[in-house]
Amino acid sequence: MPKLFSSASKKFLKQASKPESALNKFICEHWSSLFPHLTFVASEFSLKGHVRSVGSSGRLDILAYNPASKRFVIFELKRDYDRNIAEQVADYRDYIEENFADVYLRSLQQYGIPLPKFQEMDFKQVEVVIVAKKFSPTHLEKIKKNKEQNVTLIKYFWFEDDFIFIDYLNNDPDEEKIESVDSKKVRLVKEIVNQDPDLYEIDRFFNLKQAGKEAFLIFYNWLKSLGEVRIEPKQVLLKVYFQNQTFSAIGYAGKVASKQILQINTNIDLTGVAGLLVEDRVRSDGRKKGSLASERYEVRIRNKEEMRIMIDALKAKL
Repeated sequence: MPKLFSSASKKFLKQASKPESALNKFICEHWSSLFPHLTFVASEFSLKGHVRSVGSSGRLDILAYNPASKRFVIFELKRDYDRNIAEQVADYRDYIEENFADVYLRSLQQYGIPLPKFQEMDFKQVEVVIVAKKFSPTHLEKIKKNKEQNVTLIKYFWFEDDFIFIDYLNNDPDEEKIESVDSKKVRLVKEIVNQDPDLYEIDRFFNLKQAGKEAFLIFYNWLKSLGEVRIEPKQVLLKVYFQNQTFSAIGYAGKVASKQILQINTNIDLTGVAGLLVEDRVRSDGRKKGSLASERYEVRIRNKEEMRIMIDALKAKL
């Protein structure tokens, strides 16, 4: 689940549940900042006559104009994904293409939009922008494959305090500019928002212990390649559940005597594996030494190579 941290309020902001009308109002009020490449025409643009396949009239959530392509742009806003949204937008698009002259004159005369001459407009195609909290994988794949449809998908997350994160899933108008100016920061934000919950918890747990995090991710990704993995963050460790085994990961910054960057506790006996520092917590008299984790064996990882040695040893035991 995406999370947004506010440095001002020192907390994670909760996702807000807003109606489509609130989303429409927010977009219209911040149009010049959100869509500076498009000209706003009207909100709730009414369509007279037979619009949809059922023969009723309707309204466009937002109608805009694209000066670059000289096409009208339909905005369809959804609180959540609607499986019928593709058909609905197709009906609206067909209507505008068939009644282009009327839409053109109303935009020009009723709303005072500075449009080019009628013959200069592209009246054979209409662009569509769908804004929703989620999209079905099937719909997303179809849209991305069929580029001729001129459909842009925008995923949004609305947090408390009116923080909204917008992610263009395709046709990002600022893509080239973003890549040249600040691509690293933008990619980082998108990774944080779109990553799965486990990766988010791993990032948060290791914080500035980058070497330990990188070593742990080698272990985590290897486990995921074998099957389902579950991460449970604790105060001082990450609990890892895989099949009938548990592991505990403890981060270090390489400042302890053994220079370890990561400790993995496991109930699988890895003592005697060449190249690994492994300690058995069970003394000769049967008593256990104290530990932050419950598993018996402590594996002290000093570098990525030792993590790979541990994984090779586990392959024969899992």
